[in-house]
Amino acid sequence: SVDTRPFGINPQGQIVGHYITGDNRVHGFLFDRGTYSSIDLPGAIRTNALAINPRGQIVGRYDTTDGQAHGYLLSDGVVTTIDVPGAAGFTVATDINPSGDIVGRYRTSDGRFHGFLLADGQFTTIDYPGAIGIQGMAINASGTIAGYYVDTASRFHGFVLDHGVYTTIDPPGSVMTGGPSGVLKINPAGDVAGNFTMVPDMGMGMMMMRCGFIYRNGAFVIYHVPGASSTSIVGINPQGDIVGFYVDSAGRRHGFLAPRGTAENQ
Repeated sequence: SVDTRPFGINPQGQIVGHYITGDNRVHGFLFDRGTYSSIDLPGAIRTNALAINPRGQIVGRYDTTDGQAHGYLLSDGVVTTIDVPGAAGFTVATDINPSGDIVGRYRTSDGRFHGFLLADGQFTTIDYPGAIGIQGMAINASGTIAGYYVDTASRFHGFVLDHGVYTTIDPPGSVMTGGPSGVLKINPAGDVAGNFTMVPDMGMGMMMMRCGFIYRNGAFVIYHVPGASSTSIVGINPQGDIVGFYVDSAGRRHGFLAPRGTAENQ
């Protein structure tokens, strides 16, 4: 691997993500009790693993030679392709809860991105009111959904959808919460794990900096790996353990696992 990015962690500590090899190929992976397993779907030229639930079911994205992106479910060794009806060659499954409900996003022929929920075999489209696009989706055991949306000024924000009510969540100082193809997660307690871009204080210059965040009980906990130029948090399990990745001073990405309480507000 020349680039490793974990994206999801379940209660058993199993971690999924993707890695890039020297030939620029993208492969999914499962990290289970110290052992790595690659995930390369048949016929795919790119495979991402984005989430894993307590049953070990994995969802993600794979790309085919015709330039199409498809969502997938990998359960007990069986792969099921997920394509939202009406999607224009782009569907990504980004999260799965213990019941097997799946969320993700898809693109329509007008170029707009929408969220979706797949439950009991039925697709439901999810669009933040007044927004022009959805760029991230997550779901917990109770069916609460989190995501990123893009407003009419092309600014990214986080949101929570709980019992039909949308709430915007942006960490203090955020100039962009999430981003294109952004990944985030929400655990059973409603803790949301994501990332945002901020302008550091004057002593650090005016360059933009990406940091991770946990939104818990209405408050934000901010994470930044010391010495890193960028930190992203993309997964959280019921215990509050998080996974993410950071970019070092040489520009290389590394994945990390941080048990709850580790390096908070750093």
